[in-house]
Amino acid sequence: MTKSKCDIARHLKIFLAEHLTQARGFSLNTVRSYRDGLCLLLRHLHEKHGIAPHRVTVADLSTENILGFLDERQRSHKNSDSTRNQRLRAIRSFAKYVRQKEPMLTSDLESLLAVPAKRTHRKVLGFLTCDEMNAVLDAPTADTWSGKRDRVLFAAMYNTGARVSEIMGARVSDVMLTSGGVFTFTGKGRKERAMPLWKSTTTTLRKWIAANHLRPDQPLFPNARGQAITRSGIEKRLKTAVRNAGKTCPSIRKKQVSPHTIRHTTAMHLLQEGVDITVIALWLGHESIETTHLYITADLERKEKALKTLQPPTGGNFRFRPANDLLKFLQSL
Repeated sequence: MTKSKCDIARHLKIFLAEHLTQARGFSLNTVRSYRDGLCLLLRHLHEKHGIAPHRVTVADLSTENILGFLDERQRSHKNSDSTRNQRLRAIRSFAKYVRQKEPMLTSDLESLLAVPAKRTHRKVLGFLTCDEMNAVLDAPTADTWSGKRDRVLFAAMYNTGARVSEIMGARVSDVMLTSGGVFTFTGKGRKERAMPLWKSTTTTLRKWIAANHLRPDQPLFPNARGQAITRSGIEKRLKTAVRNAGKTCPSIRKKQVSPHTIRHTTAMHLLQEGVDITVIALWLGHESIETTHLYITADLERKEKALKTLQPPTGGNFRFRPANDLLKFLQSL
């Protein structure tokens, strides 16, 4: 198989339409993200190099062309390093697929697969204190239908640490409220995880479902039209709750609170209660434990408590003194 004979267009169609969903189990959102990145690459090759999308070859997927595409997106379209890495991830995933289907092209794809991702700076995760979270939970009024729904919605989000996409797609059949409570989510990669519910959350969910005569196939958190509440709907209702919570809890006024903040808050509160980091990873549905370790970095209160347990030295100066010139040089690095 030569570079020119490899049908990149056919491979790309199968990669997006079948491989990512069937072999890799990716969600529709992830497939769309990969599709968008690869479409941008094809447009770049067409506009900058005059290569029609259906005529792209493996030779056109050179390191020079890929780096040119990534650099151009950052320079002209202000893509962040994280976005750049996301585009590169899609391209490399496709290159691995082509290598699997066309083993003879392995050497031609090696340089592309070796293109490194950029190091990115992760912001410290924002989260709410227990008092602030309780203020948000109590903020929605219990006198209106939407207020009652918001109380149940925010309680479920805090209890489970669910992603907003998971909450949006929840159906009544996803919760089991007999002999304790369990909330089952289908998360990233279509992976299921069952979350235990607090007794208070189970009670409010049971009352909510009964009062609204919700059927198993209906959305658990509907909007006023009976359809599943949207992401923007949750953001709007949370914004209102935070504004009202600020009347009784002034500290929350200084914070930027989003639905994902509640997820961070769940993780931080579990960590502060001594729950093992691996359990928190399972709780949140993290594929990698490295993602969960970010919460340890963010837990300044935990660091302060650890520092207070240390006693300063009472003896003399125990500073290490190098014995010779080599050690002095190494110590100075």
